[in-house]
Amino acid sequence: MRNILDHFRAIGIVGLAKNTGKTTTLNYLIEQYQQETLGLTSIGLDGETLDQVNFLPKPKIVVYPKMVIATATSCLKHSTAKIDVFLTTNFQTALGPIIIGKVIEEGTIMLAGPTTNRDMNSLLAMLKTYTTKLFVDGAFNRMTFSSMAELDGIILATGAAFSPKMEDTVDKTAFIVHLFNAKSPENVMEIEGSMMIKTARETYVNHLKSIDWFENTIRRMKDKVEFIYIKGAITQRLMNLILDTRDEHITLLIDDPSKMLVHHSWMHAIRALKLNIQVIKPIPLLWITINPWSPTGEGYDQDLFYHALSDVIDIHVDNIKRLENT
Repeated sequence: MRNILDHFRAIGIVGLAKNTGKTTTLNYLIEQYQQETLGLTSIGLDGETLDQVNFLPKPKIVVYPKMVIATATSCLKHSTAKIDVFLTTNFQTALGPIIIGKVIEEGTIMLAGPTTNRDMNSLLAMLKTYTTKLFVDGAFNRMTFSSMAELDGIILATGAAFSPKMEDTVDKTAFIVHLFNAKSPENVMEIEGSMMIKTARETYVNHLKSIDWFENTIRRMKDKVEFIYIKGAITQRLMNLILDTRDEHITLLIDDPSKMLVHHSWMHAIRALKLNIQVIKPIPLLWITINPWSPTGEGYDQDLFYHALSDVIDIHVDNIKRLENT
């Protein structure tokens, strides 16, 4: 994977759910790139000994000398690595201000990043001045993807912790890959309002993002819908209204992949109607890592899981534990 990742400077590592192997993936990448001037921070809290949701033991994030770390002040008390703090930022969190420091002695680190999108993007921009490679620990949520402006690519860790049914995890992962494969529009179109619907003859605009307006407008239209823009989240109700038109080849423009808040089971309808999803802020999904183990004990056969995913997505898939043993 180094041949691919070498070309991307700031990479976010996100987990599809808790315990899908995100920290294991991050530790593997740190080992691979520790000879570079490597930077590390987190969107949210990570590196704690016990998961704060299910209280199960978690793998710790291991860091090495010369790495640059950005984390909340209080996290240093729970870290074994020795950090030389050279900057205390103005970014405040419940765990204290965010500091930036250099690792001077190997050990483990607890990470906590800023709590606002603006601060997160500002911190990532600052870290780029001190590093040649930057890894950002995150979760598959809207906070992570609201901070995409400074990220060049995403790695997704998926696994059995998402669902006891392997087909559900495969379908969800494939759906995410489909969204991240969405391109930005080739022809720049002037976007108006929070909602915009176009036919060949008319353009309808709403500035308040009213679902009732959207429903009333789209139901009374007689012409085929050609283009829809919706600012912010695409909810199940909105998607249902779009698909209920039964119009094929509609272009749906969204802000970024995280805004598609619909269940992955809708993928068959999206494909059947050839809905063309485009994004204003695309970001490449670079790599899928898999964890067939589940904390509930209902894991998957690792070979079946690997092949089930590889058969339906066009992104490289790896089992990190197997890579570590090669």
